[in-house]
Amino acid sequence: MQLFSNTAEIQGKHEVVYNLMEVADGLYLPNAYIVSVDQSNLFAHIRQKALDDTIGAFKLELDAVRSKLFAIIEELQPKNLEKKYSPPKKKVKPLEELWADKDIQGPISLFVHRKLDELLGQVVEHRLPLTWNVDRRGLVKDFVMQLPEKNAELDVHLYFKKNQDNVQYRLRLSEGEEEPWVVSAKEVIPITNHPAWLFIDYRLCKVAEINGNMVKPFQKRDEVIIPANSVKTYFQKFILKVAAKVDIEAEGFDVVVWDELKACQLELVPSVFSGEWVLSMHMIYPAQASFNWNDRRDKRTSLEFGEDDVRINQVRRNLGQEKRFVTAIKNLGLNNPEASYFTAPDKGADPFHLLNWLLDNREELTKLGFKVAPVQLEEKKVYLAKAQLSIHSERINDWFDIYGEVQVGEFSIPFLALARNIREENRFYPLPNGEFFIIPLEWMEKFRALMQFARKEGNALRLNKSQYTLIDELGIAQKSGAEDEATDLADYVPGKKLKADLRPYQLEGVRWLIKLYRNGLGACLADDMGLGKTLQTISVLLYAKEQKAAAPDPGATGNQMDLFATSAGDEEFLQALNALIVLPASLVFNWEAEIKKFAPTLSIYKHVGQRRYTDIRLLRRFDVILTTYQTALRDVELLGQMEFEYIILDESQQIKNRESKIFQSVHDLRGKHRVSLSGTPIENSLSDLWAQMQFINPDLLGNYSFFKREFITPIERHQVDDKKVRLRNLVAPYMLRRTKEEVAKDLPPLTTQVFYSEMTPEQKKLYEREKSAARNFLLENYDANSPQYRILVLQSLTKLRQLVNHPRLVSEEYTKESGKFNDILEQWDTIRRSNHKALFFSSFVQYLSLFREEFEQRKQQFSWLTGDLTANKRVEEIKKFEANPEVQSFLISIKSGGTGLNLTAADYVFILDPWWNPTTEQQAIARAHRIGQEKSVIAIKFITKDSIEEKILKLQDKKSKLAEDIIENVNRSEFSRGDIEFLLE
Repeated sequence: MQLFSNTAEIQGKHEVVYNLMEVADGLYLPNAYIVSVDQSNLFAHIRQKALDDTIGAFKLELDAVRSKLFAIIEELQPKNLEKKYSPPKKKVKPLEELWADKDIQGPISLFVHRKLDELLGQVVEHRLPLTWNVDRRGLVKDFVMQLPEKNAELDVHLYFKKNQDNVQYRLRLSEGEEEPWVVSAKEVIPITNHPAWLFIDYRLCKVAEINGNMVKPFQKRDEVIIPANSVKTYFQKFILKVAAKVDIEAEGFDVVVWDELKACQLELVPSVFSGEWVLSMHMIYPAQASFNWNDRRDKRTSLEFGEDDVRINQVRRNLGQEKRFVTAIKNLGLNNPEASYFTAPDKGADPFHLLNWLLDNREELTKLGFKVAPVQLEEKKVYLAKAQLSIHSERINDWFDIYGEVQVGEFSIPFLALARNIREENRFYPLPNGEFFIIPLEWMEKFRALMQFARKEGNALRLNKSQYTLIDELGIAQKSGAEDEATDLADYVPGKKLKADLRPYQLEGVRWLIKLYRNGLGACLADDMGLGKTLQTISVLLYAKEQKAAAPDPGATGNQMDLFATSAGDEEFLQALNALIVLPASLVFNWEAEIKKFAPTLSIYKHVGQRRYTDIRLLRRFDVILTTYQTALRDVELLGQMEFEYIILDESQQIKNRESKIFQSVHDLRGKHRVSLSGTPIENSLSDLWAQMQFINPDLLGNYSFFKREFITPIERHQVDDKKVRLRNLVAPYMLRRTKEEVAKDLPPLTTQVFYSEMTPEQKKLYEREKSAARNFLLENYDANSPQYRILVLQSLTKLRQLVNHPRLVSEEYTKESGKFNDILEQWDTIRRSNHKALFFSSFVQYLSLFREEFEQRKQQFSWLTGDLTANKRVEEIKKFEANPEVQSFLISIKSGGTGLNLTAADYVFILDPWWNPTTEQQAIARAHRIGQEKSVIAIKFITKDSIEEKILKLQDKKSKLAEDIIENVNRSEFSRGDIEFLLE
């Protein structure tokens, strides 16, 4: 048979056809073929065996159903059966030889029939083509079997006539309302034994009530004669198991008839269709006979064996008595969407919703005469009693204690005792009598977060003050003495000492910060870049200074100055605020200037440099101490001696790494009030958010292992929505984020454009060669846990990014052109000639150097800012760009100038190459698009088509979804195998 390796050779339409073939006497095995389809839409010729790796060439999809059926076919291949059932450590025997061995035939039959039942069930369910003993030389359409309707089964009828010397036994089959027909009148072939699948005149049929082998005696004759002395044995061996399932007519036997309904019993059972718990209704009659309420049969037969004879018990249904129970159950609101079973009209999300219904209606059911079978759920006996819960909380100092009691019938359970069950999502609570109380789903969902965060304290559950939202959400009543967390701040008006006019949203932010200050809770101000986080923070510091002055520190000492005392003598007189602001080194000057401008009454000390103070008494004299993260790390012992009124972290994403020394150092500092400032509180992962919250409100989100298990994994890997909602609710009171869009009336409009460039042919050739080599190596050597591998990934991707910018970044010997470089210069010439200014941002200083060379050759003035500039040189370059109209371009390294700059002279921003983290680009754009900008700002992102840059753009959109759900606008920069395949495809 020809194998197709080129899809262009394959013409026309094809389909997968499944086939059954007899490989030994009574043993039928499946296979699958790819078959061509003619113009009349009929199956024509077999082209090839259908396998996982062959159907793609014929433009056929390997969906879940095909994958499952191919797996079954593979298991039932003769070579695999031979390996499975040949004696161990001996030569593999041929399948025919194994099948001939009666001891081995049984296990083979059980396995094959079970697998064939799965296969044929899928064929019928999905209406897939099935053939019987197909001949490859003929047309496949001539071998196609007719399939039954879904869930359609044949009915079985057994007839027995007792004579003096024997019993005549006949078996008939029928479908629906048709008359029973003789098996020998048609070609009937049993394919499987149990359940029975039969081929009847090129038609597939299912008979679930009997074994397939029961039809074999009737393939060539109409009846079987049972000798009188074998009747009892024959009935016990072949008829007993099916007597209650099929229609039996008997002549010459003793028959006892029953027709009085004894009871109607309700029972919780799993649905055969959906697996959900449903309510079955059984009509109970004498002789241990019962009928499902809508069973088609109106009578049931059972056998009773005497010493020498067989007696037949026959129960005939009393439909009038049954109807009264059916009507009653429907009047109670149940319906039967699955025909056989009943369910409540509003199922909701609780898998045990019918148990709740039984508990609610048990008294009425008893009055109506129903019996309720003992309830067994997951092999546990359920205690049938409604539960009542009483619960309240008490506020004590900086925590809440929660008390409660559950009453279930005669049992009283402390609410605290349910904590473990709710945390582990185990609804079965054991009772002293050996039965189980099913914790209501409402309680599981309502108290899950409480049980996760609360800790046991005596006979109560205890929560931190910062976790008060959990109590508010639950509506748990508080006993007297609880403090009101809500504080009316409508009366707050900035004092005269604040030398600034707050915009409405800034005033709202200050009031929010003051509210948390009054309640002793930390805050994360996460406004977009350029919205004035610094000004809002300074306003709160002024307010805190006024509050501290109004209520002096009771621990202040006397007036005498003593260099060896623990406090300076003039501290009480100075009444210093003692606020510590930790920030990047590049922002120290900005903060000092802003404080002097907006709050000149606050005393400032810059705790930086070699000559900084080492005496804590000197530090205590200042309202505000400015220091860098690295200095705070070096001086952690000195700063640790002091309790600050405020500890404020600017660009607080610096502490995102919980294992870093910087995080540990600032976390361990003592501060009455804590604030973090960041436009990007989440940069790469939710672990960044945990670090922020752990600093401002310790243990708000639990310890890190708990947070990773409960939030990071469910949200980042599985996008679990209720986890996102829970996390958002926990952090919302302590995180305030406003975007530029929300305060658009205070900002000029911003337009972001994407300009696509094409590589030159020479550039494209280099890029594709490098991409192919990188893809082959990285995917063949994938190791996510190896630091060396991650370095190789980043190096490879960085090299590709450099090539699409300009191959000169990779090879100085390259003398050709770059498509993107030329496009940027062309766009810049148009903008420059219109007297506009632009910021050029790139993550590659070498790339900026190419533009610098070009501008120098053209004798165009420009500003330059990279990480190697001194602080004075940075200020000089900024002033030159802002003040000199001849300087129209500013070349900036995105890592050195992405934050802390105010460059409103620019009205164009060029993003020369995309970064993995979109927030980095947004911060760069915010250098020009910020408060004080009076012009419209246009940001242009230059992207090279058919390159890694397009993939980065898509990856940014894909991975920023996480933050939009929590606090908006974040990205993660870790590379999964899928990301690498995506970037290098």
